[in-house]
Amino acid sequence: MLPKGTRCVELHTSSVNLDHFYDLHPAEQDLVSHAVDRRKADFGDSRWCAHQAMADLADDEPILRGERGMPAFPEGVTGSLTHTEGYRAALVGRTSRWRSLGIDAEPASALPEGVFNAIARPEEQRRLRRLARHEGVEHLDKVLFSAKETTYKTWFPLARRFLDFDEADIDIRPDGTFTSYLLVRPVPVPFIEGYWTIRNGFVVTVAGVRR
Repeated sequence: MLPKGTRCVELHTSSVNLDHFYDLHPAEQDLVSHAVDRRKADFGDSRWCAHQAMADLADDEPILRGERGMPAFPEGVTGSLTHTEGYRAALVGRTSRWRSLGIDAEPASALPEGVFNAIARPEEQRRLRRLARHEGVEHLDKVLFSAKETTYKTWFPLARRFLDFDEADIDIRPDGTFTSYLLVRPVPVPFIEGYWTIRNGFVVTVAGVRR
């Protein structure tokens, strides 16, 4: 499901472990030095994934924090990080090929009551109901939520502005792909293509915009 020419490293963990955090460059550790241990573990694990994925793509330099908390990768690399309980991952690629990349992971479970109606446009809700009815796919509400998060992560480096849930109309398809049609103007790109999967108890979505 990965876009061609990208690399992804994932990590499954069942406990709070700070080993990866303490292996980070001091400049990276400083970004969350006052956080609780769980936050430090999430931060350290996801950046460990990113450093592993960047091997042979760029010098192993600190991944600092950019605008709105987005990871600031070394020159020549673009990418995205995600972490949720039990899972961390990073997706990276060369900036010569990719303008931006996004990844998000969520537990494969239903959204809390009321959240689906808050994040899904009416047309998205209708399409997902048809997809669930005809294909029998579960947790499509969480797939949509994750795809919206991935769309935002891919969008922000290009537009440098917030994108609300209702400002993208996402078409989730049964073949494991999706298209996010951007509804705001002006836009750097009219749509963003991505992929989704449900495996090992997690929903994972990725997307990218090519050069």
